[in-house]
Amino acid sequence: MVWKNLLATTAATLLAAEPANALKGSRDPLLPRKQYARAVDRSEATQNAARNLKRQYIPANATDIKTINTPTGAQIRYKEPGNEGVCETTPGVNSYSGYIDLAPDVHSFFWFFESRQDPANDPITLWLNGGPGSDSLIGLFQELGPCRITENLTSTINPWSWNNVSNVLFLSQPVGVGFSYQDQEVGSLNPYTGGFLNASQANVTGRYPTLEPEEGGSIDTTDLAAMAAWETIQGFLSGLPQLAADVGTEKVFNLWTESYGGHYGPAFYHYFYEQNEKIKNAIMPGYRLRMDTLGIGNGIIDEAIQAEYYPEYAVNNTYGIKVYNDTVYDYARFATFMVGGCYSQIQTCRASASYVRGGLIDDDQTITEAAVRQLDVASICSEAQAMCRDNVESMYYNYGDRG
Repeated sequence: MVWKNLLATTAATLLAAEPANALKGSRDPLLPRKQYARAVDRSEATQNAARNLKRQYIPANATDIKTINTPTGAQIRYKEPGNEGVCETTPGVNSYSGYIDLAPDVHSFFWFFESRQDPANDPITLWLNGGPGSDSLIGLFQELGPCRITENLTSTINPWSWNNVSNVLFLSQPVGVGFSYQDQEVGSLNPYTGGFLNASQANVTGRYPTLEPEEGGSIDTTDLAAMAAWETIQGFLSGLPQLAADVGTEKVFNLWTESYGGHYGPAFYHYFYEQNEKIKNAIMPGYRLRMDTLGIGNGIIDEAIQAEYYPEYAVNNTYGIKVYNDTVYDYARFATFMVGGCYSQIQTCRASASYVRGGLIDDDQTITEAAVRQLDVASICSEAQAMCRDNVESMYYNYGDRG
């Protein structure tokens, strides 16, 4: 409850209003959206289903918003929440929060904290939560950020924050996650289905973010998410001098992530490195980084290897903690190995992908984009993921009272 209230309260305090005339007349100054459209081949049913995945309320429009236009063509709308006593209140340490607008329908939420030590010389660390689809504000408020939230929705300083030694950027990605949005519409949510109803279909209860898959609003592969994140970061970094942030140029760059970041991390870092080399070699313009560290915490690398150890570690771990009872443990083990269970469905997923030319990399059993673009393969693999998560991994969250 605290977390849900926190999102609403923080958003109302910090978030910038949507620009009335920002980037008009420019379909796509930065984000390679046409590449997304070519990569995505959806049926009408899939498009309609994705279109109905409306997100939570968009908070009330904020006031006293500052706006800058960056050299890369992005627009940044922001506030400085620390000046209002929100989160990072260490004297002399700046923080910025708001939206990076890459296009008329690409609005990425960010929160940036300067280093408490030496922002001009300390590195920049990008933090991404996993999911896929987990908001990085979870990492900010519950893990490594400069503040913690109290029961009465005030913030208190975290003395062990990572911005003790690094500038830290938290990014809600891809568009559709957290407060990041493509467009917005007034209406309400069906409390039984979660589907969005516009003003002609039901009473209006608020403004909601919307996604239009056929317009590139749905980023549904890790590679596409990496492309979008790179453009967002470039838009932000190019605007740092105008933010009056004491950060400097050509920063040492770290990427840290967790959980599904076992997939995000390597793909993002690889793509960032390739793009940065193009900047370094004057092949394209951009904010040059000194690529340093990729860090992955408790990452999902290969469910076919890891899944059986979720219940094992829950009851037999180095901390002497038995997270759930033997009945739950037995069920999780059974769900892993039973016919039609987690491992069985993973093998079916990989077998179905192998029938698509170029659908499976035999060396490491990696399923390629060529395979997941086939809706029947994608459906089988989605079922496998749901089976493993709901019946093996999620036992920890549902019965351990610790997640």
